[in-house]
Amino acid sequence: MRAAGLAVTLSLLASGAGYANGVGGLIRAEPPTRFEAFLATGCSACVRDTYAIATLAVPTLRLAGFGPQVVNTMARPGEVKLEIVRAYPLGKPSQQFRALRATVSIAAGGGPPYRLGTGMVDEEQIPALAAAVGDIARSVALPPTGEPAPEMTEIEFHAGSLRIGTMRVQGAAVAYVQAGDLLALPLPTPVEAHSVVFLPITELPALQAAIGEVVERMKKLRIP
Repeated sequence: MRAAGLAVTLSLLASGAGYANGVGGLIRAEPPTRFEAFLATGCSACVRDTYAIATLAVPTLRLAGFGPQVVNTMARPGEVKLEIVRAYPLGKPSQQFRALRATVSIAAGGGPPYRLGTGMVDEEQIPALAAAVGDIARSVALPPTGEPAPEMTEIEFHAGSLRIGTMRVQGAAVAYVQAGDLLALPLPTPVEAHSVVFLPITELPALQAAIGEVVERMKKLRIP
């Protein structure tokens, strides 16, 4: 991906799960990841392992051009927690499945962070996720081009039940991580965002590095 030619919206789409229409709206026809489908239908008795990789602290932000609900979310510090999850039938580690689990949380008074959502990404999609975050970081670091400049420019990448993107509104740019059922969750906008933590665009390289660490750690977990 290159910064030149960015229009109002640029979306990088990763392969998602199948869905079907149901009464009252969309319903999920299958889990968003192969890992979750395996847990639901192919793993019993099941061994599940969790490996903590990184927890990225999210500072408070104050940016113009955003609505009250988004401003309130930005005003609360948070975190993005990345873990590897692995599952396999008891006694059959060679049949394991692995995935990235990302949990987004915000501060809740003086207590522990309040979890907003959790997203899963299958192992085979994680390298593309890391590469996309790097591409997005490089693109959003460049000044807007074109005359007149667009009022808003969005870039996003999603895989499984995790979305990472940026919004540039009236010259102010912010990154975000959204985790959860992406079929039900609308894209974040300057006035509304759900299951989202916002972070400075300068934190995107750290997020990319943490996702890269997930890729490297997963290689060590594979059974020859």
